[in-house]
Amino acid sequence: MKTCYVNAASSAKRIALVGENGLERLYLEEQSKGHQIAGNIYAGRVVKVLPGMQAAFVDIGMDKNGYLHRNDLASFHLSASASKDKESITKFVREGEEILVQVVKEGIGTKGPKLTGIIEFGGECVVYLPHGNYVAVSKKITDEEREKWRTFASLHRQEQEGILLRTSVSRTSEEEVIREWQSLRERYEQVAKKKGQVKTPSVLYEPYDFIFSTLEDLFRKIDQCDVYIDDYDTYEQFKNKQMNVNGTIMYYRHRENIFRHYHIEPEIEKLLKKIVWLKNGAYIIIDQTEAMTVIDVNTGKFSGKTTQRETVLQTNIEAAKEIANQLKLRNIGGMILIDFINMKEEGDRQRVQEVLQEKVKNDDTRTTIIGFTQLGILQVTRKKVKESIEAALTHHCPICSGTGRIYSPEAVAYKIERELWEHRMMEEEAMWIETTPVVITALKRDGFLPKLEDMIGFKVFLTDSPHLHGSYSIRHIGSIKTIQERIQNAK
Repeated sequence: MKTCYVNAASSAKRIALVGENGLERLYLEEQSKGHQIAGNIYAGRVVKVLPGMQAAFVDIGMDKNGYLHRNDLASFHLSASASKDKESITKFVREGEEILVQVVKEGIGTKGPKLTGIIEFGGECVVYLPHGNYVAVSKKITDEEREKWRTFASLHRQEQEGILLRTSVSRTSEEEVIREWQSLRERYEQVAKKKGQVKTPSVLYEPYDFIFSTLEDLFRKIDQCDVYIDDYDTYEQFKNKQMNVNGTIMYYRHRENIFRHYHIEPEIEKLLKKIVWLKNGAYIIIDQTEAMTVIDVNTGKFSGKTTQRETVLQTNIEAAKEIANQLKLRNIGGMILIDFINMKEEGDRQRVQEVLQEKVKNDDTRTTIIGFTQLGILQVTRKKVKESIEAALTHHCPICSGTGRIYSPEAVAYKIERELWEHRMMEEEAMWIETTPVVITALKRDGFLPKLEDMIGFKVFLTDSPHLHGSYSIRHIGSIKTIQERIQNAK
């Protein structure tokens, strides 16, 4: 039985999935962007076509242009040409052309979002692709039933339409599937109609809701789960949506932040540390760089009870299990090099690799174990889908010239907000908090602080300190007059 904790009461939405062995998944709404754009549909304009890369860059109205490969163009996908794979992208799109695109992957670092011209709309049973031009049925249902649904989809499919039927169709009637299918078809028609009514570039469709999209995705993968939600409106919406969840839904009403109350906050802090201790006393060091992630395994306090070979093998096996867990929790993507303790026997290296291979099967993100190099380094790649936890919550430290990391101003502002919520409706009139000027700016942006003061029922005084990088300090809680005098005396 798993438990899902939803922190929706503050601005930075967070979801934690906890199992018998502790934190299993952590989902953070991307704080630097305010909201995610994966799934959004845009009326974009092609600004550059690069035949050498078989790609185009499309202006969708954001800071960075989106990347669109030739194979993801609707015109390429629908082309009947037998030699289209050898043809240049210039045959299918031109600079200055207006084009309908959908974001399939968030921009990461210096890269803009990845786009596709093959639009899709997802439902409970149906994924509808207006220009997909194919029929697919989930492989998780029986062959006989899959063939039945394939025939059904082919009969109801209009020209050029693509349709993908999820596993849930096996529990649904044909009439319900047709109703959902038609609803998604009408949604596309509305988007296509809107495209002719707006200036390019413009967003035409925003399906993403962090809380409900994440929970829907979670409930497709787990059988039983209790859910705790700390925001009453979200709790009510969740009940009204009637999501397919086998478990109890509860409203968390305590003053203390839900993540702190259920000891998830310390687990998040651990995910930002380089050293991860194993239960046997050994440890791993995780070092994330721009180009790759390097992981080093050390015996630490573990000395073993038998031979040196057995001690090394046991340490490496435990490390492999924890590394698979850390890659998933920290959302580490890209190229990963693991320096296990040196193993002389090929059989031992194979066993460690098999343990890691088995553990990454539980990861939703595609992870590939390539193998050991001649130097004994295990090569792994994990698909980059979102920012890592480290990139989402920290930025390069200005004090140490980028050699370390501290909490970003937005992350500190959200931490202050959560702490203020824990003091809501207190007896004292005011609280004095000291932090950096950039954090104060983040808290006062768009009139946020006065609105927050109204909700928590007391006055908040903010003063700046150049010494609290990535942090803050509560200087005093008391009357407005007392705090004003203390601030005046501190100047």
